[in-house]
Amino acid sequence: MTYDDIANKLVDKEVGVEHSTLMKGPCLRYKGDFMAAMFEPENAMIIKVSPKRVNELIASGEGKEFNFTKKRFKEWVLIPASLEKHYEKYLHEALAYAKRKK
Repeated sequence: MTYDDIANKLVDKEVGVEHSTLMKGPCLRYKGDFMAAMFEPENAMIIKVSPKRVNELIASGEGKEFNFTKKRFKEWVLIPASLEKHYEKYLHEALAYAKRKK
């Protein structure tokens, strides 16, 4: 399933999840807070999870550091398109993190 398919499914089924924009592109938000997006320059999905989880994903090779502005985003991690078959799992993880923060 593609990112767009999963995003649409979450918007349809999860209260508080909505399509929005970030950096002039589409993203997902949960109750107004950024949750996930596709980042075309890296051909990867960005998700927002805990700093500990970001470090785990980078250490395992599943994720890459997001530093688009030359500053590391401690809660954002890039998940490459090569792991697209797992995007649904990562998006649910981002949603669970967003729900804990609200």
